[in-house]
Amino acid sequence: MRLVGVISLVLSLFLVSCFDLPYYSKSYVVDSSGWESTDSLRFNFHISDSTNRYDCAISLSHTGNYPFSNIYLFVDFEFPNGKNRVDTLHITLADRTGVWYGSGLGDMTSLDVTLHSGITFPITGTYVVTVIHGMRRDPLEGVTDLGFRLEELPLQKQPK
Repeated sequence: MRLVGVISLVLSLFLVSCFDLPYYSKSYVVDSSGWESTDSLRFNFHISDSTNRYDCAISLSHTGNYPFSNIYLFVDFEFPNGKNRVDTLHITLADRTGVWYGSGLGDMTSLDVTLHSGITFPITGTYVVTVIHGMRRDPLEGVTDLGFRLEELPLQKQPK
């Protein structure tokens, strides 16, 4: 019986160590009636060390009823000093035959897309990332969730 407890503890520690928690992660459920182009999704996070490097990712979930094979997102980074940087992100969601990229169960598909890899935030303080869609259909049906994740890179992965 004691051996089972020890094995369980070792296995638990192994599994927890394999899954590092992100520095910041938040996601929103998109209105089931459709995502209006004026409905911005805002993510606020604080950077206390401007020398750390991060990977930024967008997570997107959609149903099989999503009408396109791609999506355009406008991602606005607002710096603590009030300045902005806007990125246009084009995400291909399906191949030429209509097979969805990503993973899912049933009618749902989720896809993680790297927005920036190994970036630094030059100013300490609170950053605001705002995401809106840039599709011509308004409201945009089929998108169910959108998230933003920031993962701090370990020192050994940071370029010198």
